[in-house]
Amino acid sequence: MLAWAAAASAVIAALVALALQPWAALFMAGAAAACVWAARQTSALVIAANEEVERLVSPAQLAPLLEALPDAVLLVDAAGRLAGSNAAARAQLQFEAKGQYLTTILRHPDVLDAVKGAVVEGDSRVVEYHAPTLTDRHVRCYVAAFEWGGQRAALLVFHDETARVSTERMRADFLANASHELRTPLASLTLLIETMAGHARDEAVDRDRFLKMMQVQAERMRRLIDDLLSLSRIELDEHVPPTDRADLAAVVSEAVDTMRAVAAEREVRLAWAPPQAPLNVVGERFQLSQVVQNLIDNAVKYTAAGGEVRIEVAFAGDRDQAIERAGRQWPGAGHMSLLSPVAVANRSYVFVRVEDSGPGIAPRHLPLLGGRFFRVERETGQERGGTGLGLAIVKHIVNRHGGGLLVESIPGRGSAFAAYVESAEAG
Repeated sequence: MLAWAAAASAVIAALVALALQPWAALFMAGAAAACVWAARQTSALVIAANEEVERLVSPAQLAPLLEALPDAVLLVDAAGRLAGSNAAARAQLQFEAKGQYLTTILRHPDVLDAVKGAVVEGDSRVVEYHAPTLTDRHVRCYVAAFEWGGQRAALLVFHDETARVSTERMRADFLANASHELRTPLASLTLLIETMAGHARDEAVDRDRFLKMMQVQAERMRRLIDDLLSLSRIELDEHVPPTDRADLAAVVSEAVDTMRAVAAEREVRLAWAPPQAPLNVVGERFQLSQVVQNLIDNAVKYTAAGGEVRIEVAFAGDRDQAIERAGRQWPGAGHMSLLSPVAVANRSYVFVRVEDSGPGIAPRHLPLLGGRFFRVERETGQERGGTGLGLAIVKHIVNRHGGGLLVESIPGRGSAFAAYVESAEAG
């Protein structure tokens, strides 16, 4: 517009100059011609720019952008047909054909209503829904309205919320289980106190018996609180791999010495032959000691008086060799890998294996081991007073160390748990 205005002004000036100075009129006419040329060029540039925009937002040009997005994305036109999609969407919604209607691949009514609102009224909204598959998925779908090709269209972005929902559910379950575990001994303590304050007040024998029972329940609460705090501290640093070095053979020797008194009290023998040379691993000494002590404590707990707990520590080679040497020593036993690291070339492992001679574990219970508050004796009706957190602590520590956790068991013979962590020596 400015160029055309300048051209008009130049023409008027040329007419005025023609009456006064003919040679100036020539310059004014040239200026008018230049302004006209500039105006025409500007119009051409605007048209070309608009055409370029149309070219850039074509479905073919949008395809690389959609494919680059990590979440599943669909582009739906005003007619309800798919105008674009990315590989994540095609894999998640399991479709291949182009140009089909959205309703042929997605039937969730809330999402379809949101798409209709986007293309008809220009509304944008968020829809959360549950997708029942082999593994239940929780999805948040963002439906955004925008102008495309002179018409309204809808852009659908699907974000998988399964991990978040599972974490929230696990936290809620954890708090519920912890509250239940604490409430049981607390209720027992309350009942015992009321009894002692009543008819047992003046009965010395009953009072001593109730005091011992109170001590047992208080000790149970202390162990549970200690394990909860320990597990919380471990989870805080679980994403940070250790960089220290420790001699696993020395760690096991110290743990065996610590647990001898507990084993002797239960009349259980600890069979342990220390290796001749150090077995250095990448790991934090204190946490590795927790692993070994928890494994030995569990083995002693489930071994009857007069039984034996065997402890072994050895170099294992790569991951597959560690699994074979540490977790598959008993023919006919049930096996389960509770935790397994990714196989890495030139990486070797050292394992510690603890065997008990207890009742063993039924195969159906093996996958549940390592879960918080899970105790096999609850399933069999033979309570042994544990917190159900010991093996969970072991699992989290081993996971932080980038190692693995194995179990094999034969009902009637016993169980063996083995943890393996990265060797500090070159593989």
